Amino acid sequence: MKIILLISLLFCAIILKAQVVPFYSAANDKYGYKNDKGEVVIAPKYDLAYNLDEGMAAIKMDGKYGYVNKSGKEIIAPKYDNTWKFIGGFAAVKLGGKIGFIDLTGKEVTPPIYEEGYNYHGACCYKGLAHVKQNGKWKVIKIESAQ
Repeated sequence: MKIILLISLLFCAIILKAQVVPFYSAANDKYGYKNDKGEVVIAPKYDLAYNLDEGMAAIKMDGKYGYVNKSGKEIIAPKYDNTWKFIGGFAAVKLGGKIGFIDLTGKEVTPPIYEEGYNYHGACCYKGLAHVKQNGKWKVIKIESAQ
């Protein structure tokens, strides 16, 4: 039991160490990302920068949202009106007043056609399901990556 706990703690430490964290620069009133050593991975250029969820962090620049990965690489350029965190491998995004869903690669797996929507909390029985509103009515849809 102690060995399992030790391995789990070591695994968590490795994962946490590999991530980047947002920081604020008062010099230019922007956010960037630093690694675990405090080194700047992305210079402060974002209006907002969020923490990682499932290896991706939402960023905002010039009024639009996108995502960076745990290495600090911009995976999804800012183009969305709003974004939500990744849950179960998917994130809700808003574009042109409509909601759609993207996967961790940035591919739009469900086009932004819904009035409202959100993905469930990633619980095993709800993974890949989203609650959406279309034509004034709520329904549950399945969202999947085409891999």
